[in-house]
Amino acid sequence: MMQGPESKSERGFRWALPSLSILLLIILMQLPYRISFLDNLLPFLPMAAVYYWGIFKPNLVPVSAVFVLGLLQDILSGGPLGMMALLLILVRLFVIQQGRRFLEREFLFSWLVFVIVSLVFGLATWAISSIYIREAQYILDALGQSMLTIAFFPVIVWGLGLLRLMLVAEKR
Repeated sequence: MMQGPESKSERGFRWALPSLSILLLIILMQLPYRISFLDNLLPFLPMAAVYYWGIFKPNLVPVSAVFVLGLLQDILSGGPLGMMALLLILVRLFVIQQGRRFLEREFLFSWLVFVIVSLVFGLATWAISSIYIREAQYILDALGQSMLTIAFFPVIVWGLGLLRLMLVAEKR
């Protein structure tokens, strides 16, 4: 049976939805919130999304998409070019290698692993930024970002879970 152009475009949208969700989170990170104590403490929302999609739909977020989205985040944030691309790819690779173990566990186990990944991610951003700028950055900012990311993780999982359910429902 041949598929019409509408079904191909719907399938293309379904395949693009995880990457678009990561893009939306990148844009949310770049918005000016005008909250003085949160200037340097925005959570690593795209990292949480890459972690989530790497567990549940890794084939819908290829390395090339993660690379481009990471570069876009670096460009928008003014950070070292390639830092987020590299770190997001490493998160994706780690999650895919461990994916089956995460899928067989409950949310709390996945969240515990995410805590470790988020802390390592925060320390890596701090180290790379410090090397790039040639001056030690304030490490508590990186740890604060990691803690906020950990706190927001259940909300991100809930929202992305709704998107994943839409993907499954559209497939039927």
